[in-house]
Amino acid sequence: MNAAETPSLLLDLVNSRIVWPDGVRDEIGDDTEAAAWLRRRGGSGSADEIAGAREVRPVLVELLRGLSGVETLDPWVTAMRRRAELRSGRLEWTLDVPDRLVVGARAVEEWDALQSPSGSRIRPCADPDCQHFLIDRSAANRRRWHAMDQCGNRTKARRHYARTRAGDDATPVG
Repeated sequence: MNAAETPSLLLDLVNSRIVWPDGVRDEIGDDTEAAAWLRRRGGSGSADEIAGAREVRPVLVELLRGLSGVETLDPWVTAMRRRAELRSGRLEWTLDVPDRLVVGARAVEEWDALQSPSGSRIRPCADPDCQHFLIDRSAANRRRWHAMDQCGNRTKARRHYARTRAGDDATPVG
């Protein structure tokens, strides 16, 4: 698996609740589905972990949309501790936080790793009608859409239509 394919708890979490015209798709809205969702991402699926995931998700969404500052991550940052264990003759570090804060702490670690001098590598899709987030792993850090075949094409088609309409209005009749 290369870096472009590396699963991201943070990205999955902020994309786990999308409002569609026909209803809301919330992958962690139901306790049973949430437990399975968390287990697939290395969690325990405990009730505390589910509650913590639901608590941190809107905080992360607001942060990534620029609606709040990094200080909103404080409850998870201050709880983060690392514990060392010897395994197969080597030190292995594990995150040591209460179940309720583990998802948030893991997501905050990922968020921190995605900050770069050229800006955050995780951000909202540039399509104003899209609610998804993306991780930009390109060298230039200039990716704009979570899915080019959906949002990119739709946005480019809108721009083309607007330019065409503007040209039609400027053309004299007669």
